[in-house]
Amino acid sequence: MTKKAAHSLSAYFYGIILAYIIWAGAGPVIRLTLQSVPPFTFLFLRLMIVCLLILPYTIYQLKQTSIAKADYLKILLLGIFGQTSLIFIFLGFKYTTALEGTLIGMLGPILSVAAGHYYYHEKIDWHIKLGLLIAALGTMFVAFEPYLTSRTISHEVELRMLGNFFVVLYSLSFLLYIIWSKITLGINTNNTKRTLKFIHIKPMRGHYPPLLLMSLSFYVGFMSFIPLSFLEMMGYFGPVHFSLYHLSAGPIAGILYMSVLSSIAAYYLFEWGLTKVEVKDTAIFSYMQPVFALPFAYILLGEIPNNIMVLGAAVIAMGVLIAEDNKS
Repeated sequence: MTKKAAHSLSAYFYGIILAYIIWAGAGPVIRLTLQSVPPFTFLFLRLMIVCLLILPYTIYQLKQTSIAKADYLKILLLGIFGQTSLIFIFLGFKYTTALEGTLIGMLGPILSVAAGHYYYHEKIDWHIKLGLLIAALGTMFVAFEPYLTSRTISHEVELRMLGNFFVVLYSLSFLLYIIWSKITLGINTNNTKRTLKFIHIKPMRGHYPPLLLMSLSFYVGFMSFIPLSFLEMMGYFGPVHFSLYHLSAGPIAGILYMSVLSSIAAYYLFEWGLTKVEVKDTAIFSYMQPVFALPFAYILLGEIPNNIMVLGAAVIAMGVLIAEDNKS
């Protein structure tokens, strides 16, 4: 690889790293904002702002690009995996702590490495296999922390376990989003083609700009939360005490952070980097999230890790170090 090519590739790496730094602050921001804004309405407002901001770009790109009707379903699924599934992480942070949720989120990168190996033949040696196994054990250790630190199974413990379960569900859905992003970008292998054939979906017929696909996924998510937010405000999911007109600066800042930074900036950086970076590399970068989440969680929520979280984080870190032992 030439020096110029290496420098160009490093830009893609930095793009994904920056995206993960932004997402590291998302957990504490979500948890803090959910104290004032119910989850479905939070996501509706977030995606409404995103869709308004990217509307000129989306219209321009759609005029330049013809999308095959056969690809509508694939783009719809991209929006469901990437945006509608966000409800899992929002519900997760509603019930569990920001630090615990961030640590459990490390399960996603572990699964990404396995999926990258299976679908895209990304090489993983024994260092990576052993390291990720240890990291997975550390992640599950943190997931069961509420049971390990409580003498009795109280309602609060059950809610935290429910939150942890939702975080695990989001890790699975984000894995689907990463793989499906590759598929919608036209990056296929025999294994992805076999999977598509199994679910009776044909590969993408057209090749579309990554940012256009990302933009369309936001609109899919926005449309999905319109009825859910309406039902929530009508009280179908429980009592709601929310008024848009009486929001303070904190919740407004939280919505803007999740709209402008966590949605537009981070997702676009991630999609851009994903065009050149292997799936397994996105997993390695994501292990930075707990480190950056610590100051966010402490400043915004006053959260500090307990002994179980520290032990679990140490096990995860050891697994990552082993996985990266053979790299410079």
